[in-house]
Amino acid sequence: MSDQQKQSKFPPTQQGLEYYCASQSIELSECSEPEFRLELVEGKFLVGGTIEGSRWLLKEALIGWGLESAIAFAKLEKWWEALRLAYEVPHQSPDEWLAWAEDLPLAKNYSHDWWIPLGSRYKGEHRWTRDNLRQAISTAVSQAGFGSCFGPNYGMQLVQDVFTPDILIVSDLRLTENICHNCYMNGSADLAIEILLPERTEIDEQVRWQYYERGGVQHYWTVNPVTQEIQFWWRSSIGYQLQTLDPDGCYRAINGLTFSPELFWSLELHLPAFTSTRQERRWVLKYEEGLEELSWGSLPFSPVVDLQPHAIQPEQFIAWCPETKLESGPLIGGGEIGTRNAIAMLLMSLGLVETVKLMPGYEWVRILRRIERQQQQDARLRQEWWQYAQTLAQQLRWSYQVGGVGLIGDLTKDLPLNFWSEIHLILWEVPEKFKKWHFLQGLPDKPRVCLTEVKWATPAQWQEICEKMMILVGRWQGLEQPLRRKGLQFHWLSD
Repeated sequence: MSDQQKQSKFPPTQQGLEYYCASQSIELSECSEPEFRLELVEGKFLVGGTIEGSRWLLKEALIGWGLESAIAFAKLEKWWEALRLAYEVPHQSPDEWLAWAEDLPLAKNYSHDWWIPLGSRYKGEHRWTRDNLRQAISTAVSQAGFGSCFGPNYGMQLVQDVFTPDILIVSDLRLTENICHNCYMNGSADLAIEILLPERTEIDEQVRWQYYERGGVQHYWTVNPVTQEIQFWWRSSIGYQLQTLDPDGCYRAINGLTFSPELFWSLELHLPAFTSTRQERRWVLKYEEGLEELSWGSLPFSPVVDLQPHAIQPEQFIAWCPETKLESGPLIGGGEIGTRNAIAMLLMSLGLVETVKLMPGYEWVRILRRIERQQQQDARLRQEWWQYAQTLAQQLRWSYQVGGVGLIGDLTKDLPLNFWSEIHLILWEVPEKFKKWHFLQGLPDKPRVCLTEVKWATPAQWQEICEKMMILVGRWQGLEQPLRRKGLQFHWLSD
């Protein structure tokens, strides 16, 4: 395919892509929704590899969960200041803000103030290529005892950044360094493979290319699922060098592994695209208890949300980032906690000034004024929640024979209750017959109630239990502790 044909098929400019989508009668959602992958790049929580994707997801969250879901992460004074800076107005008093909001045009269509193509119409081809390529290379790598295959949502930490390549290969020599953990590896992979979105190839061919080269990824492949073109990059002392196939059409730059692109794309020959010298593997990765490593819930959730973006640290990203799963709502990571964490990290990455531009100004004024009125009643509401928490604790103690109940979370902090606040009860000496879901399903929706048995507490929760828990019923002696988490450990097999 000539360069001119490629440019004609995949317009490189935003205007060309918008025209292309419209001319092909493609639903806007195909190009407006980014590839859902969550990464940390230069301190920012990126969705689909771009800050535009992050902006899209935050706006969807504001629409689906309400502005209250974001306002919870910063003081009201900062939100008012963000409005002043974003809209360049000097208003101070409630009456001034109300008059300003009432003068704004209600009929304006804010949902399409800006529309940047983020996704792809080739999502099916992308997924087919990724899944089949991963299965094929994983089998060959396993047969050769060369290493292990990870992905697509497995993190690769390169100094301060955390990427999630579609496919990762880590050699046994690197595995001996125990750099691979449950959900991420601390260092560069031997091989990273990215399946391109044909309309947005610059993300993988330029942006990630530079980070992977600088981060020490030895081999980097980019795969176009539509043109069926694969670029093979090898990192030399002067950086990435583009490699070519051998005369027989195969690629053999990785020791013990032969790859035939022609066989991979063929749907008729039914021959393995990857071949390797079969040999007995002399090592194993085991999940072992008691390994101290970063994982979900390892650190207390304490996002710093300010007027301007605030950098997220790699350890925070690993401990807070939800599962890469997006459902209608939007529900991120399969639950409210994952959604809460994602919204907070999006706010950290965009800052409040940019956030308030995502929704109409009059909506922010309306909700902020309402929350101000609610916070004036915070003392009364906290008292009601305290009484309810004590009632639940008594019920758990005497009706379900739970040994003791403590309280952590929002009610133990000197901050107003907010959209995400909940009554978080800690249970110990819990009978085996106790069913948490059965107890919770009989409770009203508000206030939220969370039950955590000590043995299932995350490291961050355990820290709060030891330092801040308030005992409601029973005696707490600290004898019961969380189950020890398991982590990956490399072992050579004995002869």
